Amino acid sequence: MYARIYLALLLLVLSSCNLDGKDKHKHKTAGDDTSWDTDTASDMSTVKLVPIGPQEKPEAGQYCYIKKVYEKEGDTYIDADYIQFLMGDSAIAAAKKKGEADAVQDDYYVVNDNPKIRTLKLSSHFELVALENTVANGTVPTAVEYVQMAVKNEWIAILTFDSNGEVVRIKQQYLP
Repeated sequence: MYARIYLALLLLVLSSCNLDGKDKHKHKTAGDDTSWDTDTASDMSTVKLVPIGPQEKPEAGQYCYIKKVYEKEGDTYIDADYIQFLMGDSAIAAAKKKGEADAVQDDYYVVNDNPKIRTLKLSSHFELVALENTVANGTVPTAVEYVQMAVKNEWIAILTFDSNGEVVRIKQQYLP
């Protein structure tokens, strides 16, 4: 009888262990929580989902298009193309100045006068803030997988840096 209890406990413990090292991420479904952590050496980052909705003015941070995400010597980097994200009267004025007044749709305008690509290191604990509609099939991607989605889907991202110049937060910009 004790052998059965011992065996049942052993099986329970083993079933919760990661013996092969392949299950690197803790995934939750979108309905479980609005944030979670991932568990890898290269991605110990937080993902936070936020409701879809407009904003009244641009947020603080560096707006950009993320062009590439990659690992180098154990660190994760992005290549970013900085842009200006304008709203309201600023958007209209900038568009008129460029002769593109009709380009202001949904009260925003993007200016990209300098297509210089900047290589930026992601903090190992960066936060990714994404819109709730970016979750597919109820499975929540890791922070780095979200950054890869930003590249593929050409998101406008808002970057926040720490005092060392590392990216500590990437937020997906809502576009109507």
